[in-house]
Amino acid sequence: METRQQPALEDAVLYQWGNEQMTTNQQQKFVKHFAGAPGKVLEIGCGHGTMLGLLKKAGISAYGLDLSESAVQICRQKGLEAVHGDALSHLKIVPPDSLGGIFCAHVIEHLAPAAALELIAESHRVLKTGGKLIFITPNAKDLRTTERFWLDITHVRLYPKKLMQFLLAREGFSQIKTFTDTEPSNNLLEKIAKTILRLWFMGYIFTGDLVVEAQR
Repeated sequence: METRQQPALEDAVLYQWGNEQMTTNQQQKFVKHFAGAPGKVLEIGCGHGTMLGLLKKAGISAYGLDLSESAVQICRQKGLEAVHGDALSHLKIVPPDSLGGIFCAHVIEHLAPAAALELIAESHRVLKTGGKLIFITPNAKDLRTTERFWLDITHVRLYPKKLMQFLLAREGFSQIKTFTDTEPSNNLLEKIAKTILRLWFMGYIFTGDLVVEAQR
């Protein structure tokens, strides 16, 4: 009897990088947080290099890391520095007190708790004093997150604001700030509808992603 081979997980997952202009608009606002960084900035999960391009344009030295070899190749074709690999393996070979900042958007929710703890610990180890760390992750307080979160088969769990604050503080990070990256709209009727729904659901809808910023 012929045995059907189990498909690899990466073959079953559709990676959607999204509209590049939309991603640029979303990430542009975070560039200023790394102005004057005390060293090179690492973007964990750099994708096609949108944030790397923005950092380079702002004169901020940075490089990216991604699990997708094709994404890394696209970054390099754009003249951006990027390496292939996973976050924990890479961070473990980075010397202590050597990076000026870390930008990590939509990665931690793909990690089990033990790996997430290790990511935070390794990030603290490799950052220079004064270096900033930014995590962006789905907001657990948004009622829409539930279904949308589990549509990605590689998602493991949500990391709510209070938990992120506690884990970062426990590791020794300071000046921990959190805010939401709300979804902009140029449509007046859409803005009104979203405002009404936010009031109706007591602020638990259309909150946008959770952004957590901390300093070494």
